[in-house]
Amino acid sequence: MKRLVAGAVIAVAAFGGAGAFDDNTVRDDSGAIIESGGLGAYAIQIGDCVNEPGDMELVQSLEAVPCSQAHDAEAYADFQLRLTGIAWPGEDAVSEEAWMGCYDRYEAFVGIPRDDSELDFWVLQPTEESWADDDRQVTCALATMDGSPLRGSMRGSNR
Repeated sequence: MKRLVAGAVIAVAAFGGAGAFDDNTVRDDSGAIIESGGLGAYAIQIGDCVNEPGDMELVQSLEAVPCSQAHDAEAYADFQLRLTGIAWPGEDAVSEEAWMGCYDRYEAFVGIPRDDSELDFWVLQPTEESWADDDRQVTCALATMDGSPLRGSMRGSNR
């Protein structure tokens, strides 16, 4: 299963042999990543720091790294879409609810409203294919607006 990242479906990326549900990182007792590895799109946890694949359109897995290392993004929220039913509601409906859900959860993690922040976010959301397998999960990740790397956690950073 693959997850769409706020845009058109183009390619699949996989890192470290990780499938969509795999976690090939090493974590400490608190759950923080202490050794890099492949991290499936469905295994991402709040606070996980990841590097974007070269093509971020359709993602199965990402490279996860300790947040103390330079990284492209940090997961800050996840939730289930409220859209219901068996039929695919369409990419626009899924994208709108996913984007608004990430926008609404932004301030609770960063400490300031999205509109006042120097950070941006991207969204992992269901595809039509994963929807058919009952996927309603959305994961939100912080990133810089200019694509420069982050270092450390952005939780409460007021950036």
